[in-house]
Amino acid sequence: MSPPSQILPVVVIGAGAAGLTAAIFAARAGARVVVLETRAKPGAKIRVSGGGRCNVLPSRMTLDDFHTSGSSHSMKNVLFSWPLADVRAWFENDLGLALKVEPSGKIFPRSDDAREVVAALLGACERVGVEIRPAFRTVVLERDDSSRPEFVIRSSDGVVLRARRVVLATGGLSLPKSGSDGGGLQMARALGHRLTPTYPSLVPLVSTDPSWSALSGVSARVRLRATRAARVLEQREGSLLVSHRGFTGPVVLDLSRHLTQPGAADARLVAHWAAHEVDDWSQRLAYAGSGSVLSIVRRHLPRRLAAHLVGLSGVDGAQRAAELPRARRQRLVDVLQQLQLPTGESEGYRTAEVTSGGVPLAELVLKRLESRIVPGLFLCGEMLDVTGRLGGYNFLWAWVTGRRAGLGVAASLD
Repeated sequence: MSPPSQILPVVVIGAGAAGLTAAIFAARAGARVVVLETRAKPGAKIRVSGGGRCNVLPSRMTLDDFHTSGSSHSMKNVLFSWPLADVRAWFENDLGLALKVEPSGKIFPRSDDAREVVAALLGACERVGVEIRPAFRTVVLERDDSSRPEFVIRSSDGVVLRARRVVLATGGLSLPKSGSDGGGLQMARALGHRLTPTYPSLVPLVSTDPSWSALSGVSARVRLRATRAARVLEQREGSLLVSHRGFTGPVVLDLSRHLTQPGAADARLVAHWAAHEVDDWSQRLAYAGSGSVLSIVRRHLPRRLAAHLVGLSGVDGAQRAAELPRARRQRLVDVLQQLQLPTGESEGYRTAEVTSGGVPLAELVLKRLESRIVPGLFLCGEMLDVTGRLGGYNFLWAWVTGRRAGLGVAASLD
């Protein structure tokens, strides 16, 4: 352990995806780097992501796959500073991690083992001389305003370190069991940063209608719209899964932020069921021949879901679809094409995959991700006010910003 009087060149707080990447690139550029990690083992969130498989990257990306409450131009500036193809090549060629692209377009380690991702990052750290100090819980980060400004770092057990430069990469508040408790965000605030309000994203939503719990385990393809008043905020098509508590699945998680962000009490999710097969349920029902209402709906949706939706409409499922009076047919069509899901609160940070909000990009020098408020402080990863959708996009943001912060902090030492 370094004595308190020793000033470390670069300290990275947080040994997750962004922090380890920042450490690797800073050390490769010639800096001596020490990484402080709260947990006993680095990379906790990487190891549990993707059901233990770790969706390392997407195979394609556009700016529409990300969201910020700030400038989209600033977000683009950072995102495209390291092209996706080059990030993948870094994993495969530099880190020696074999990858595969699945039909969904998601990229996983070929082994389907997230531990190999962590091992590849730690191996790279070891090769370039990065020192990792586990079980070091940073509770205070202060700026020493002496004639040669430096940072003072205090741990929960009283250890004091000093550093010329600090990279904050502690993540947000999501999945707190992985060590993300928002401590780094509070450190940034204490140093003078204002924070865009944080909220859970990519998070399951709780149902306000208990009758849906009987459909737990049912999955269906749906076109889902996030709306506010009469305005469509975003629309996506994908798989929706009914759980014992409410609604989840990729399409729900992707749109969940519209319902969890501050001031979103009037936001809603509206479903068009089996939209990939039936664009207009009215025509399908009107020209269904001798088939019953329930049999027609069952052709396109799981049995339990079809029965539930027909029941919500108040229509007799045994009645011939072609004989439905116009008013009843319209009630059924409304349920099948524009059902407002009975969503209430979300499951919160406990199960959220990412935290939205955080430190605004406007408060950083984008070229090196250095704080405009506190020179010598660099920030990256989930701490920043940028969120990707499901499918490896948030890991991509972590790798890209970690690299930029690592190169930036090393260059600042010259």
